[in-house]
Amino acid sequence: MPHVIVERPETPSQISDLTNEENTINGRIRLRAFEMFEKSGETHGNDSENWVRAEEEILQIPHSKLESRDGSVFLNASILGHHEQELKVVALPNAFIVIAEPKHRHSKNHLASIGAKRIFQRIDLREPIDTQTVRAEFENGLLKVTAKKLAEANVQIASA
Repeated sequence: MPHVIVERPETPSQISDLTNEENTINGRIRLRAFEMFEKSGETHGNDSENWVRAEEEILQIPHSKLESRDGSVFLNASILGHHEQELKVVALPNAFIVIAEPKHRHSKNHLASIGAKRIFQRIDLREPIDTQTVRAEFENGLLKVTAKKLAEANVQIASA
């Protein structure tokens, strides 16, 4: 199974860059949702619907499932239209961030093929993880991310 890049930001600058990127994306979504609100004649009561529609226009939101068992955390995300070279997982102690940057590709017959939309999805975790244990693989449109829970990782180190 092909491996996906896992980044482990450690410096305040790296974390700040991620926060800025997330804020920029949320700002674009907020602006688009407001445009939808204005277009509807400023009818109240559709805030959530406008947000979801705006989010779907700007980003690809993968279907994902997060599980925790046997001292580990498992994330499975369905990511269609992307290749493993376009993907990366950012490992934070309390979250995974799945990022995919679509690239312009040419098929064998030289016709342009445009990939799926950009992905920037933060998945918050219930328990902290050891970011050094995070592994990510991608095959047939399925991203699989695994990590050891922080408490489990510390117990294994202490008993070694």
